[in-house]
Amino acid sequence: MKFVYLLVALAFLKCVIVYRVLHSVPLVELKRRARAGDRRSQALYKISAYGRSLDVLLWLAGTVSAAVLAVWSARTSWWLAAIATALVSWLAVWARFSAGGWAGAVTAFGASFYAAVLSFLDPAVKPLAGLFSPAGIGHTGVYEKKDLLELLAAQSRQRDSRVPPEDLKIAYNALNFGDKTVGQVMTPRRAVRFVQSDEPIGPVLVDELHKSGYSCFPVVKEVTKSSAPQILGTLYLSTLIGYEGSGRVKDLAKEDVNFINEDCTLNQALDGFLKAHHHLLVVVNAFEEMVGVLTMDDVLEQLLGKRIADDADGYISQRGAASTPPKAGRAN
Repeated sequence: MKFVYLLVALAFLKCVIVYRVLHSVPLVELKRRARAGDRRSQALYKISAYGRSLDVLLWLAGTVSAAVLAVWSARTSWWLAAIATALVSWLAVWARFSAGGWAGAVTAFGASFYAAVLSFLDPAVKPLAGLFSPAGIGHTGVYEKKDLLELLAAQSRQRDSRVPPEDLKIAYNALNFGDKTVGQVMTPRRAVRFVQSDEPIGPVLVDELHKSGYSCFPVVKEVTKSSAPQILGTLYLSTLIGYEGSGRVKDLAKEDVNFINEDCTLNQALDGFLKAHHHLLVVVNAFEEMVGVLTMDDVLEQLLGKRIADDADGYISQRGAASTPPKAGRAN
């Protein structure tokens, strides 16, 4: 009888060790180590891959063996029952076993046997596992966007993180992308460089536009301080590079102009860029007054979290010094 009692005790201990070992390393990390050729991880992954079914089976076996130990010990003597209860409680609640220690080696040694047992019992255990977790997987802990942002922030502080900080930053910015409006990231009107349609094309103009830091420019009939300038088209700096002919700005400018309201989201702005095949949108308020311009670079900067510029230092300082004019109204 003592031999049977010892076997039950060992069965409980084994359930606790296997459970703790397999939960000491995330499944994705265990899989990565297995693919890297680590033999212990390969053995542990064979059984860890059963997921919730394995947990349910270990909990059932551990509970049954613990109950048998408690009843058996109580019938034998009170001091044995006390010792057994203390050991069971310590193992179940406080004991920790890692995959890299002796417990991991013991678990890996019996992995083939555990895998065979799990393969045989999995069809019966899986429906029971589904009661504890739909689809047989645990909850991610993410309920809304805020939770995911906190997860990315925690990952960026993780010392052993193998995700590049730049990738985490882009993912974080992408989640906040749709919350920003055009008015928050546009270049305000006072910092916009207008080009007059009758202005002659030459080295002086090209050099001036290049130094401004813009890549595209609103073309107007005449430069004015009016809140509703007559915009005739868009001039791209790329069309002037290498151009050796003569003429005026209106000869090289694209005639179509695209507008967007300052209260639109950046998602709507990005959709507008893709549909219009333009790199510049003229921003207007609820009264159809021009309040600034939005470029594709402005949108990409919100995703990258940094400025996109080459020789644009002067433009950046000018843009940073300019503040967005007060909004005259809101769109419905």
